Amino acid sequence: MFEKSISKMRLSDLMKATNNFNKENIIGSGRTGTMYKAVLDDGTSLMVKRLQESQHSEKEFLSEMATLGSVKHRNLVPLLGFCVAKRERLLVYKNMPNGFLHDRLHLVDDDGKGMDWPTRLKIGIHTAKGFAWLHHNCNPRIIHRNISSKCILLDADFEPKISDFGLARLMNPVDTHLSTFVNGEFGDLGYVAPEYSRTLVATPKGDVYSFGVVLLELVTGERPTNVVKAPENFKGNLVDWILQLSGNSQLHEAIDKSLVGKGVDGELFQFLKVACNCVSPTPTERPTMFEVYQLLRAIGEQYHFTAEDEILMPAESSDADCLEELIVAR
Repeated sequence: MFEKSISKMRLSDLMKATNNFNKENIIGSGRTGTMYKAVLDDGTSLMVKRLQESQHSEKEFLSEMATLGSVKHRNLVPLLGFCVAKRERLLVYKNMPNGFLHDRLHLVDDDGKGMDWPTRLKIGIHTAKGFAWLHHNCNPRIIHRNISSKCILLDADFEPKISDFGLARLMNPVDTHLSTFVNGEFGDLGYVAPEYSRTLVATPKGDVYSFGVVLLELVTGERPTNVVKAPENFKGNLVDWILQLSGNSQLHEAIDKSLVGKGVDGELFQFLKVACNCVSPTPTERPTMFEVYQLLRAIGEQYHFTAEDEILMPAESSDADCLEELIVAR
């Protein structure tokens, strides 16, 4: 059914598969909608994304489905099908057994044992690869605009898969008023690039900032807000804490203690430095997503995570040159 292209599915089938969108079937929710676990009559496990209400017509939605269905990469969650019925807009994805990266890092109690360093490093490298492909090699090129550890899913082998790519085009047109930013138009709290509050324009370097926060989560084990290891009177977020430690030459204190002293301290610090470059307050000082992938790939070279992967070679162009191609909110 799903082999060649995305399929149009019936609302009745998806309602049955999700037990009428039962809240017990919710596996995640965010600005773009709510994700449900679903099981078809033949036992096939899927994920169904119920989009927030959109003003786009059925014709516009079907056009976007044709585009998103053609966006395929090893590190993107495969879009298998969709449903459009009256005001309902549903996306059907392949199931990812290990759930969201956010939950694996912050919610899963595995007898006190978090993910080991090679797993975290692999997730960082392969997620960077997926985002680099979206930015530099995908046609049309895509700014994600909503990067967080809640948009990265993990398959049975902990291979990361990016979700919600291209969904900015399915949301309502961007309100130019500041409330749009405040209400989360450009991402979740703690992940939003500082310049967005001034410009209200999504850019590739804004995505890099958000991904930098994900990298910080991987290496510190901390959430993007409410940093546990920070001093009691500290009021900032994860990036604020990292910048403060860096300014005091105490950056090593940020690294997740469960990873330290196992022969990989050098890799941990290199990884942390890449993350710090990504969250630079000045957009021009941040690397491109392709550069982030190459830097992380070099750190993980000995693990041979990417031996079978193609090497991305983006065309030389600045963010300004790419903006017209990359803006996806229109």
